Amino acid sequence: MGMRITAVVLAAAIVGCTSPPPPSSDALPELAGLTAGKPERCISRRETNGLYIAGPHTIAVRDGTTLWINDVPGCVMRKSSDILVIEPVGPQYCSGDFVRTRDDISLLPGPGCRLNDFVPYTKP
Repeated sequence: MGMRITAVVLAAAIVGCTSPPPPSSDALPELAGLTAGKPERCISRRETNGLYIAGPHTIAVRDGTTLWINDVPGCVMRKSSDILVIEPVGPQYCSGDFVRTRDDISLLPGPGCRLNDFVPYTKP
């Protein structure tokens, strides 16, 4: 019986890992006038100004004229002023890297989750 429950939990976890729909410009005004490109597993940390909370389930980073969006539906970030704590493994931000929030006043830890692929948004 234990194997059956484990298989069901694993199957549910795999189904939950499907790519989320792209955020709309209504949800993220920064996307207005930008077009989504092909998702990338990793992006360079050197050329960016750092990751920031762009929405309740969205992390963003700007790299020149490109806005990279990482939608993390399983991670609820309370407010954009929360501190984003990133635990990258190498010189890039990559899908699978662990991120967590901390309250900007009390510094209490918030939810933690893993990054997904980064979607580049640029002007057409």
